[in-house]
Order: sequence, then C-alpha cells, then structure tokens
Amino acid sequence: MQQVIDAIKTGGLPDDIKEPEMLHSLGNPPKTTPPLDPTTLTSIKIFNVLALGSQQMYDGVREALSEHPTGPFQIHSYYITRQRLEKQTGISEIRTDMCPKACIAYTGPFAQLENCPECGVSRYKTEDELSESVRKKKKQNTKVPRQQFYTIPLGPQLQALWRTPQNAFFMRYRNRRTQEILALTKQNRGIVPLYEDVFDGKEYLDAYLAGQVRDDDTLVMFSWDGAQLYKDKQSDCFFGIWIVLNLSPEIRYKKKYILPALIIPGPSEPRNTESFLLPSFRHTSALQRSGLKAYDGHLSKYILTRPFTAFNGADAVALPKVSGQVGHKGALSCRVTCGMPARLRDRKYYPAALKPFNSSTTGSGHPDIDVCTLGGPDPNQYQTNLRIVLQSKTITSYNQNRRLTGIVRPSICLGFEANAMFRIPMCFPIDLMHLISINIPQHLIHIWRNTSEVRFQYTGEKPDFIVLDNERDWNRHGDLVASTHQYLPASIDRPPRNPAAKINTQYKACEYMMYLWSLGPALFRLVLPHHLWTHFCKLVCGIRLVHQRRITYQQAVRAHNILNEWEYEFELKYYARDERRLHLVRPSVHAVIHLARETIRCGPLNLLAQWALETMIGNLGEEVHQHSNPYANLSERALLRAQMNVLKAIHPEVDTDNPHPRGSLVLKHGYILLRACDRYDHNILDLNELQTLHDFLVQHDLPLISSLIRWARLRLPNGETVRCAWKELENRNTRTSRNVQIQYFFCLTIANQKRAFAMISRYSDPDQDLLEQSHQTLYVARYQGKQALEIINVYSIRLVVGMVPFMLSEEEEARTETREQFSQCYFVAENPAMLFSAADSHTSSGEEGEDEMEESFENDESRGDELEDESEGTGDSD
Repeated sequence: MQQVIDAIKTGGLPDDIKEPEMLHSLGNPPKTTPPLDPTTLTSIKIFNVLALGSQQMYDGVREALSEHPTGPFQIHSYYITRQRLEKQTGISEIRTDMCPKACIAYTGPFAQLENCPECGVSRYKTEDELSESVRKKKKQNTKVPRQQFYTIPLGPQLQALWRTPQNAFFMRYRNRRTQEILALTKQNRGIVPLYEDVFDGKEYLDAYLAGQVRDDDTLVMFSWDGAQLYKDKQSDCFFGIWIVLNLSPEIRYKKKYILPALIIPGPSEPRNTESFLLPSFRHTSALQRSGLKAYDGHLSKYILTRPFTAFNGADAVALPKVSGQVGHKGALSCRVTCGMPARLRDRKYYPAALKPFNSSTTGSGHPDIDVCTLGGPDPNQYQTNLRIVLQSKTITSYNQNRRLTGIVRPSICLGFEANAMFRIPMCFPIDLMHLISINIPQHLIHIWRNTSEVRFQYTGEKPDFIVLDNERDWNRHGDLVASTHQYLPASIDRPPRNPAAKINTQYKACEYMMYLWSLGPALFRLVLPHHLWTHFCKLVCGIRLVHQRRITYQQAVRAHNILNEWEYEFELKYYARDERRLHLVRPSVHAVIHLARETIRCGPLNLLAQWALETMIGNLGEEVHQHSNPYANLSERALLRAQMNVLKAIHPEVDTDNPHPRGSLVLKHGYILLRACDRYDHNILDLNELQTLHDFLVQHDLPLISSLIRWARLRLPNGETVRCAWKELENRNTRTSRNVQIQYFFCLTIANQKRAFAMISRYSDPDQDLLEQSHQTLYVARYQGKQALEIINVYSIRLVVGMVPFMLSEEEEARTETREQFSQCYFVAENPAMLFSAADSHTSSGEEGEDEMEESFENDESRGDELEDESEGTGDSD
C-alpha cells in the first residue's frame, strides 16, 4: 500500500499521459478555441442529438441527408466525427492493463509484472489467442493485453471549464459565496446563520482562513461506487467521477458538469482497488504539486489553479477501499470515526450505546456511552492511530491494533498533496443518500415485519414493534401505499409501489424516500403503537431537517437534539438492553446522531451524497447497446460523455438545451409561465373569484376589472410544473383533480410593471393535536374549495406537494365523531427530492413590483392554442 501512495506522491504527468499533444496542452492551454467549420458543426450537432443511439442511427441520418432531392448535404462519417471531437476537445483516455479477473491493475508495484500475483493469469494474450485482424494491426514485438480499463484525466476537463467567459464566471462562484458567508458570519458573532453550500461548512471556512484554499483553486470531490449492469447475472462495474464544487449547486450536478474519472470493467469486483485508482489520483496529485495552467475567460488572463480534493464520497461498502478504515461490521465502524466502541455478539459488532443486561460476551460489557459526548473526525488522532497500526510487528499485534484503532491500512488519499486536500478523515463525509434512502428504511421495515437477519422467536405475546408480520396486515398496508399514487404530483416520477408486492424486486431509493419520509407519518400511524409512532415521527422530523437544501443553524441544533433522542429511545424501545436484540442496533442507527454536526462541518450533506454518481451510472448504463462486450462499450460511452461535456463548455453553440418552451412567459428567479392561456380576456363569472379579485384590486388601489387572461401552468426554479384547476378539471386522465389549490395564474400591471399572480384556494389550519404528536411531520387540513380564495404572488410558490386523503384506522372509522372530524381532510405529502431543491426558489419578501418579464412568443400566431394534454398528475402548491 505504501508503494502505491509513494507512486501517487512522486509521480508526474508523463507517467500516465503518453500523448505529446495532451501533455503540451496541459502546459500551454489555448486562450480560445478555433471555430468549428459548418460541416463539422452540423455533424457534431447531429451526433449530439443521437448521443443515446447507435452508430447505425448516425449513419442512417448521414445517408438520408446525402440523398436529399433538393441537393445532397454531406456530413462527416461517424469515425471522422469522433476524431474531430477528440482533436477539438483534447480529451482522450488513459488505458491501463488489468487482470481480466479484476484482481489488480498493472500500476505502481505491479507495473512490471507479466502475470497476476493473485490468480496467476497472464497479463498478455498469446499469439494463438489473437484474431487474424489483431495480428495484422499490431506492431512487431508488441504485446496485446488481455484487458484494460479507462482513466479520463481531470486536467484537460478543468481547463475547458475555465476557458470561456461564461463558464469562468460560473467557476468563480466559490469566491463570491466565500466573501458573502464571511461577511454574514462576522455580522452574526462568528456563527454561520444559514448552511446552503459546502462553502458554509466549518471545514472549508477554516481551510480558507488558514490560507490552505486559494482563490484560484478548483475544489473537487471524488465519488465512486459499483453497480451491476445486468439484473440476472454477475456484471459488476465500478465508476468514478469528479464533481466540481467551484460551481453553484444550481448547475453543479447537471450532466454536462459531471466529469467522468474512470471505469473499471467487470464482471468481477476489483480486489486491489488502490491499483485501479492510482492513475487518476497520480495525475491529480501531479497537478496539485505543479499547478494546472488555465486561461480564465472571465478575467482574460492565465491562472495557475490546483485541483483541491475537498471530499471523497462512497457508500458504506466502497468507502473503506479509499479510506483504509474497517468496514461497517468492525469494532470501530463509525464512518465519522467518533471512537465509540461497538458491542460484540456472534462475532459481529453492533454500535449500541447502552450496555446489555447480564452480558455474557467479552467485548460487550463496557459501560453505557453518552452519545452526546461523542466527537467528530480528528486528523491528529488518525495519524496517531495510523502509526500504531504501521508499527505492528506481528499478525497478532496487527489484528489487535486494527481492532483498537479501526484502521486496516493507510488511506490512498495520503498520496494527495497535504496542502491541497482536507485532512484524513475529515475528507470522508456521510453519504446521506444510501443512509436515509436505503439503509434506515430497509432496517425499519425488516424490524416491523420481523424479517431481519435474526428473526425473533417468541412464545406468548410478541414484541409490540412487530406489527406487519401478518400477511393480511402487510398486504393491506401495501394497498394503502399504492392507493396514494393518484394524489401525488407528477414531479414524482417514481411513486412508491406496493411494498407488499414489490419491496423485494429492486425497490428504488426514491421510492423508499417517499414511502418513509413523506407518506410514513400517516401510513404508519395506522399500524404502530402510539409510542412507537411518535418515536418514528422524531426520526422523520430530523431527517427532513437535515435533508433540506438550506438549513439554518437553529434547525441544525433542533435536528441534532431530536435525532439524539430518537437513537437513545430506539435502543430503549427496540433493543431494550437485551443482548439477543443487539443486532437491531445497526451502523445506520448510530450514524443519525452525526448528521446535524456533519452538516455544520461540511454544509448540506445532500450536496455531498451519491445522487450525481448514481444518476451517471444509470445514464451510461442506458447507453450500452453492444451487449456482447458491454464493458468496452460502457468505457467508450464514458469517454464520449467527457468529450461532449468539454465541447459544450468551449463551444456553447453545440449545447441544444432550450430552457424556455414556445409561447412561455419568462419571469425572474427561474419562474416561467407555461401555456395553455386564454386567447382573449376571460370574463369571471364565479362570484367568489370575482369578489376575491375586487378585494385584491382595491387593496392595491387598482381599477376594478372583471376579466383577465388566464395561464394554466407555472414552472418553478426546481423544475417542477404547477398545474391549476382550470385545465386539470377538464382532464379526466390526471392522477386526481379533486382538490387542486391553484385555480389559475394571471398577470396584472402595477406601477408600470407586469407581475404574475395566482388565484388559490386555501386549506384550513392543520389539526394541532396530530401536528404536535407527530413532531410537525403530519399536516392534516380540510380542503375549503372556493369558499377560501386568495390571490398570491407566484414567487411565494416554492414546490408542488400531494394532498392525500387522510386515513383512519378501523377503530376510528367506527367512531362517528372522529369520522366527521376528519371528513374531507387531506395530509401533505412532499416529494423529499423536490424539498431539497425547493429552497433554491426565490421567496417573495414584499418587493412585488420590481419584476420585469419577457415574452417568448416567437413566430406565434395562435396565443390561445393549448398545449397537448400530457396526462400528468396534479398536486397542490405550497
């Protein structure tokens, strides 16, 4: 391991990059990129549009254009287009030999070997194994490796992002945000009032104030994970990406700004992971030492930027391969390295804070631990513990030291420059995605169904937390989950399926999120005992707080307190100091106590989660069409993704994204009114609407009107589309059209400024008893229809939520008073993913009259024509 670290520390750019042109560009980047000739531009645009297709599709379009009757139009062949793309972007792959069984990559200490030291397979093919075509192509005395993997160097990709004025301005977002937060912190007595990016976290601010992070640095995050390409056969493949933290979160996670780093083909999982990561990390380390010369298109000058590796992201299984720490089953398995010792049972460790009664196992009898006293990651303690492990002289002492320190080997990240990274283990944040979208939901469902790894064997009365072990109850619960679909907004592209039928068939992370954290307080109220339901709602409250895109310091404190309470009560209610139940205290249960403090240290944890990587894995997986050799096809698609990203950065005219639909009305702050809209003024006939409008006009000293132009839809900054009752009530195919809060949108001119408003129907105040008992997670209100109309500014609409009919238990249905109390009542079901991005929306603060608009009625002679019915669900805006 130390040899790999040394290779990263001392390596240079030529160690991996053998092409003279790429090496020259790294040291002498151009100020501008020569324009594309018309034929190349058209070829690349067609290539970009058909990016998800095959070469055959491109060739078909090329042939059709060449046979056009009005005059043939020639575009480049597929091969020439790929060549021009590589030459224009300067992006090519680094190919490295590897064992076909993924035991090792031939790098570092293995670079000179010709046989795998693990399995003995030869590195190169014999002459008899080569096909006739390969024999003809290969040069004399050259050897053909059995398998290779791709590394896509970071340097050229970063240079492209700095080159154009617009992207260079985007790359300076970090500098602007840093100065803003420093000014806010100074005004707030040293406390960060609002956490909305990684630059608000203590880790970054401390490094910046200490001079470790420089103004021209490019902060990056490395994220990696494995995935199975095919459902029914072994087909593991590992992906790595770089996330450019200098960019604003609004654009940082878009496909064109996610930089591919490496693809490790399968079908086997890589064993010596460090040897595969070495080329990418060595290249980055060399750039940290020498600096990367780039042309800043915004400042019109050359700069020397360093790729500052701020964070390294991975799930609980992949992280130890980068961090060098024990896995999630170790004695000191906490990802945050808080130092809390776990308790041993059946040769497995569980992080329970409370000592079991009558403990009979060595390693489980230490006293109770107050989780409130646990600390966070400590780089000094890490260095001390690492020295202890490295000084082990025998296997026995190594095993003891590993158990005492939680360290298996030095982290490969030690190869990075110490002044161009956050120190270990500070650079390993919690992965919020896998924790709250998979690990905790699966664990709770297993407990409530008694399907965990160790099932409870009981005689007589069963534990009160086993509530869904009966097939009848589980199926009825699953039907309730499925019945909520029609009430959820269309922005939830994957509503939770019936868990009774589908939870064992790749239930998605987004389904678990909606199931547990949005619908959960209402659904599990019907099955859990009251004390366990209120306990579950504490968890929901804490998770919703830390999952926000923006979180205040006070909210972080509240989340910390309520999650600590939940963890302590979980051990009392479920584990109950019973050693036989120790397996219920999983690492995910322990991890929640660190979420709030890690938010203060790192900024909003969702910005550091694995969502971007998982999305890229899904995108690239969909692009694989050559199933006879999927790994080579996948590697080429990743390379193509990097090349197209760079091309869009240096040639914006290639980027065909159109954010403004035809006939839309573009507002400020990312809001857009979408058609349909009235061709002529609509006369308001409903007396309630007319009275509400007149009251609003009188309040603002405007002349009374009784007609206006209505708009049907509003696109929010988070990408959601708000629909209204005017059009949705006409559409019988929508998920539901019973209680749409928005009646319609319209515009008025106030103080010579055109402003957008919405006619809404308000819900009643929430049921206070349920709100308090659920720790503010179950919001139940009655729909009041047109009896409670109000006009609001569209900028106060932040997200679309579902309003699901409130469900009663059988006992409550039998009580007439309760049934009448909750008649026509609905509970709020927010999309957690949209709640995360909704805070990007502008919220009106009284400055209603200063909003300019521009219309994009380009070549539009039919203003009243309606858009085609999309048969998408409706929801209510909040």
